[in-house]
Amino acid sequence: MISLTLLSTYLDELMNFDSKLDVEKIDPYMTNGLMVKGREKIDKIGFAVSASIELFKQAKQRSCQAIIVHHSFNLPNNNYYDEIFQKRYAFLVKNEISLIGYHFLLDAHPQLGNNVSILKAIGANPDKPYLHRGNPWGYSGIFNKPIDFEEVKKIIKTNFSPRSIFYNFGPQKIRKVVSVSGNGAPIASDMTNLIKHNIDLFIAGESHEWNRELFREAGINFIAGGHYHTEMFGIKALMEKIKQDLPQVTPVWLDLENEV
Repeated sequence: MISLTLLSTYLDELMNFDSKLDVEKIDPYMTNGLMVKGREKIDKIGFAVSASIELFKQAKQRSCQAIIVHHSFNLPNNNYYDEIFQKRYAFLVKNEISLIGYHFLLDAHPQLGNNVSILKAIGANPDKPYLHRGNPWGYSGIFNKPIDFEEVKKIIKTNFSPRSIFYNFGPQKIRKVVSVSGNGAPIASDMTNLIKHNIDLFIAGESHEWNRELFREAGINFIAGGHYHTEMFGIKALMEKIKQDLPQVTPVWLDLENEV
């Protein structure tokens, strides 16, 4: 058993990897740290991608005193009554369950982040942060030896959504890759930078019709692996890290995906 104070301090020190980043400016709408404070003593922590009432109920059933997620929930954007926010907040307060979320920091983290973890999963070496819409949400990587695009697809299919989209528009041998999980598909003005840096493959969670044509015209391969599935990587990496560093608590994976 540990204290919430210790857990929160440990997480903030672990996740805030660059003091020069203005996280509140980069990510003003989603939590990067403790959002709701529950009971002080913790021996079981639930982990999941996104906060919801159903997730909170599952956490309560499994006796979790705290939950760590990638997507917490937004504060109301005005002073008008927000039913969903109130119900979520009320459930956590009533049951004394803490909610901790890391949004930008879990996408961008250089060791545990969604994108670094995706690159490692396909055998690429994470190289440097990738700017998505002006901020370092993603990561680029390089293969030591070029790998067939079909081999990348085979590796990643076991981890990505069964509804993943694969566009074979680029070279069959992949050397340089960029990953921006979740809603990370590039806008039109980003394509020139990808072409300039000879990116062979771009991985995101979601895709739009116009993304298909941009990648076709750029001659770059593209994979949309599902918003949820591409953002399981970081929270699972964080779960494993906590399991190693904080043996006093029991980590619990809370998965609502199979219930939908």
